[in-house]
Amino acid sequence: MSERRADSLRWRRAVSTDIPALSAFLKMGEERRVGFSGRLLREGSRPLPTLRLPSILRGSVWLASIEDTTVSGAILCHPSRLVFPILPAEELGGDRSFALLTSSFQSASVIGMASDVARYESARSIVPKASIAYRLMTRPEGRHAPVRLTVPPYQGLVVRRATADDLDALVPLQEAYEHEEVLTPIHVFNPAACKVSLARAIERQLVFAAEEGGVIVGKAGTNARGFHVDQIGGVYTLPARRGRGVAAALMAALLADIHAQGRKPSLFVKPANIAAMALYHGLGFEEIGDYRADYFET
Repeated sequence: MSERRADSLRWRRAVSTDIPALSAFLKMGEERRVGFSGRLLREGSRPLPTLRLPSILRGSVWLASIEDTTVSGAILCHPSRLVFPILPAEELGGDRSFALLTSSFQSASVIGMASDVARYESARSIVPKASIAYRLMTRPEGRHAPVRLTVPPYQGLVVRRATADDLDALVPLQEAYEHEEVLTPIHVFNPAACKVSLARAIERQLVFAAEEGGVIVGKAGTNARGFHVDQIGGVYTLPARRGRGVAAALMAALLADIHAQGRKPSLFVKPANIAAMALYHGLGFEEIGDYRADYFET
């Protein structure tokens, strides 16, 4: 990068007039950015969600641009103290305004594409206490690609959209999922927060339950809904019911709903989770990059 280009890169706080440019930026390759766009669109409307100024004001969004024209990078500093960086190709250190950003927000976690997370932490000279590596995946066939299960759901298994009435029955599964897949050695489980988060997901996200004999044995849903992409998470089957196609049936129902809305799915999964990786590959997902979640405190 030339010295002129480095000097022309500027970071600044987003304002309401930046919403069209920020929206266009987030829509590009949104399967990699839906964790960012989904957090700003929670107050938006569907089927045509739009960014709203109150969403931006609750946290802090910083934009990088060349000579104040095209947006080339963005950083979400969420009120939860989560940071989601989408960094430009230009060197961050070439801009004095980045120093203001790096000193103005104390992050509890940083999540996003692994390269962006690493660059952000290097620029801030911060080291996480815990780090989880994932593989980011999406279905490249198109938004309306059908889902074909090689093994149909077994007799007696019913998969349906979860409602608020299912909250108490789903809580034990969500708690088990968080203990198994989310919590790190530096975190302490908070059952009240877990239940509140699950209730909010049932209300605002797509959540499906697998039921057998009146007992919920599995769950799956979205955890971020962007402009055109839905990010899937929280896929969990009770250990005693694993290996029988419960997760595949849940994913088929969830993907059918996503595709029926003309949207595209994405997800991230631990590469060591061989069963999950095999399931997602079997459903037509392909790996598109390294994803990472770093934590600095509970």
